[in-house]
Amino acid sequence: MSDNRRETPEERAERDRREHIELLKMKQGLIEESELIPEKGYEKIPELHGWAKFKNYLYHNKWFILMGAFAAAVVAIIVVQIASKEKYDMKVLAIANDPDSEMVMHANNFERALEKYCPDFDGNGEVHVEVVYINRTSKVTNQLNQADSQKLSAELQSAEAQFIISDDQYTEWTGKDSEPFDVFLDQTGNCSEKMLIDGVGVRLNKTGFAKQARWSDCPDNVIFLVREELNNGSGSVKKNAENRERAQTVLQNIIDGNVVNPDTE
Repeated sequence: MSDNRRETPEERAERDRREHIELLKMKQGLIEESELIPEKGYEKIPELHGWAKFKNYLYHNKWFILMGAFAAAVVAIIVVQIASKEKYDMKVLAIANDPDSEMVMHANNFERALEKYCPDFDGNGEVHVEVVYINRTSKVTNQLNQADSQKLSAELQSAEAQFIISDDQYTEWTGKDSEPFDVFLDQTGNCSEKMLIDGVGVRLNKTGFAKQARWSDCPDNVIFLVREELNNGSGSVKKNAENRERAQTVLQNIIDGNVVNPDTE
């Protein structure tokens, strides 16, 4: 057989096949022909439906869902607290200044006792008086005293609370640069002289309020006060005037022994 004979088509095809195989071995790390992976493309992922699709969504988005649920819960709690917070007809400051003051032991009874004398000013069918207790005595630590002083300053600045229960040391503190009449309403025409301190403070133990507040041994220096018109702080002048009128109405009821809500618990 001559070496110069021409390749038949079958021989050429076989040679091309062997060369192709050798090339594949080089490219694929000498993989045997039998190990060559036929190119069939990627297997199509089956489409999910119904519950399986929902579970897959939860799995891939669980952290976003958890963070969203937490944020929604926080917002819901805040909204519920705001919506459920009892609205008050009057706000009162109970301020202890005397180092020997026992007000802290009786302040919790002030709210219930004041509600006995407080009309339903907002007409919602319920009477509520909010009492904010502030301890400025030497019995508390410097840190607590500073916190209470800041609290008192904020309350006085807002001027929402026009009714005050305190002691005569408080009138000395507030009136150190002025007369008490410049700070509190004059009560000389509203009650007897024996009930008054400095013409502006009404002694708590000279009224039936002491019994309502379960403070039978209340000392002479604990008094009721109503803020004077010229010292309103930064609040609305109209709103402050309304709150002052409410405060004076409740104080006059206390002075007169006029229990307007005898059944209030």
